[in-house]
Amino acid sequence: MWNRFKDSLITPKNIVEYRNDSLWWVFLYIIVFALLLSTRTTITTLTFDGLSPADREIIAQDLADVNDGCAMESGVFDCDEAATQLIYEDLLLGYYLESNDTLQYDNYERDYSVVVFQENVLFVFNDTILFEVLIADLDPAVQNLDFALQETDEDVFHDAIFRAVDQFILSYRSTWTPLVIAIDVITSFVLFLLFILVSAWMLRLRFREVRFRQLFTMTSYSSTGLYLILIFDSLFNLSFLLVILLILFAFRQNNQLSMELYRRLNQNKKP
Repeated sequence: MWNRFKDSLITPKNIVEYRNDSLWWVFLYIIVFALLLSTRTTITTLTFDGLSPADREIIAQDLADVNDGCAMESGVFDCDEAATQLIYEDLLLGYYLESNDTLQYDNYERDYSVVVFQENVLFVFNDTILFEVLIADLDPAVQNLDFALQETDEDVFHDAIFRAVDQFILSYRSTWTPLVIAIDVITSFVLFLLFILVSAWMLRLRFREVRFRQLFTMTSYSSTGLYLILIFDSLFNLSFLLVILLILFAFRQNNQLSMELYRRLNQNKKP
C-alpha cells in the first residue's frame, strides 16, 4: 500500500504497474482515506460534552413563544388549552408540544418529529412512534418547568431546557456516536467512489483498449492527491485559493497517468 501511495504522489506513471490489483485491495485503499476524511467528525463526536454556548444562543433565538398556560409538573406536560405547538425546527426535525388528549399526527409537518406529550418525549416518524423517553428521567430542572418563565426569566427557562437536552444526548452517546461516524465514513467512501468512477469513465472514452476495471484501479490510486486535499481541508479549513491550487495538482497526477497510458499503447502499436 505504501508503494502505491508514494507512486501516486511522486511518480504517477508507475501506477500502471498496479492495474491488475485485486479489487478488494483497491477498496481497502479507498476505505483508509474515507476513514481519514472522517477524522474531524470522529474527534467532534467523541469529545462532545453538550451544546456549545454559540449553539445554545442560536437555538434560543429561534425558539417559538409557548403558551404561558403550559407547564411541566412532576414530569407531566399540560396546558390550559389543548393545542399542538411547533416550538423549533431544523433541517431534519420538528419539535412540538402536544397538549391534546391524543397525538395529532396530521399537525406534524416533518417526517421526523420530537413531541412532548403528557409524561413522555416521543420520537415520531410520520404516524409511528419510534421510541420514547420519560420526562421523569430527564434533568430535574425540566421536570417542573413553568413555561411562563420564557417571558419572565429567559435564562432560567433556557438553562433548564438545554440541561435536559445535553443530558439526553450524552446518555445515548454509545448509540449515536458509532452511527454518526459510520454514516460519515460511508458518505466519504461514496464521494471518493463517484469521483473515481467518473474519472475512469472519462479515461475509458479515450483508451477503449484498456479494460474499465483496470482504469478504475489505476484511477483509485491516482486520485490520492484529491483524497489528501479533502482530508486536510476538513481538518484545517484551508483557504479557497489553496484548495483550488491543490486540486489542480491532483488533476496533474491523473494527467500523468493518462500520458503514460497513451505512450504505452502507442508503443505497442508500432511495427
